[in-house]
Amino acid sequence: MKVACDGDQFEKRVSKQSSYRKVISSGLCLILASGFLIGCFQKGVRVTVTQEDVVKANEAAAAGDAAFERKEFYGALIKYLEAYHLNPNSEYLCNRLGIGYSQLNLYGEAIEIFRRAIAINKKYAYPYNNLGSVYFAQGNLKQAEKYFKKAISLNARDASFHLNMGSLYLEKKKKEKAMEEWRKSLALDPEIFTKRSVANVSTTGTSLMERHLFLARIMAASANLEGAIENLKMAFNNGFTNIEEINKSPDFDPIRKDKRFEQFIQDVTVWLKYKPEDDIRPPLR
Repeated sequence: MKVACDGDQFEKRVSKQSSYRKVISSGLCLILASGFLIGCFQKGVRVTVTQEDVVKANEAAAAGDAAFERKEFYGALIKYLEAYHLNPNSEYLCNRLGIGYSQLNLYGEAIEIFRRAIAINKKYAYPYNNLGSVYFAQGNLKQAEKYFKKAISLNARDASFHLNMGSLYLEKKKKEKAMEEWRKSLALDPEIFTKRSVANVSTTGTSLMERHLFLARIMAASANLEGAIENLKMAFNNGFTNIEEINKSPDFDPIRKDKRFEQFIQDVTVWLKYKPEDDIRPPLR
């Protein structure tokens, strides 16, 4: 349907579209220029940067972080590119730029800039972890494991590193190793699983049901009753039916005698016996 508008409205709309095109055009120029710069400095070669450039780069990076928080990922990438152009000597700015690329699935560019960050500072853990995340997203589990392990060796106190390592082990069907890493992650940051979507905890090798079941086990073992029950509900809603596995698993012992957990198990037992005509159970609430 076409909508009529007066002359002023039309001019404003054209002006807005023109400004938007200019932003895109300048952004594309920065992306092309960054590819050249990254290629030049990939081995960690430093260039002369003024203090004024450093200040401006940090301001641009802060603006990129703000855009990223608003989920304006393209805008964030433009600001990170601006920051990198001003100061390509900073491993932190390289890492932020790599994150910007990754968020837009520009994995080739992300790999190059993360390697640049590592070349600048081999003891900076975050680009190793993020490089592992890119390889994980590409399905290259061997390379992902290599870089996740390196990140943990440099900083074993970061919960997200252990979360990623656990996700990789789950993908490789090494379930007990996955549990071990996720427990470490939860011990370091009890809120880690509320910050990350469970759908993104692993990629294609495991089902949503398996991931929720594993999270339920981890949270139960940590005496997190609400988290355990919530994830069990999601596991059952996504096809899990083996209630005996829960009854026998020692992971649920810390919450097993809680009246709320007992009631939940009773409700699930009744729910599993429900067989509607269309063979589709209503979801657990």
